[in-house]
Amino acid sequence: MKNLIIIIGTILLGVIIVNTMILGDEGSLKSAAEDMVAVGSSAVESIGGAFGE
Repeated sequence: MKNLIIIIGTILLGVIIVNTMILGDEGSLKSAAEDMVAVGSSAVESIGGAFGE
């Protein structure tokens, strides 16, 4: 019974971590990744413009 409670608690903790860190709105890993992609895309575009492409 004790092992079952530990397993259920671990699963619930994992769900909470995923919801807050990955699926969250602002300040989540998803939004941070989107920001980094935007910065990278603008950097690549600025380099392409420097070479006349």
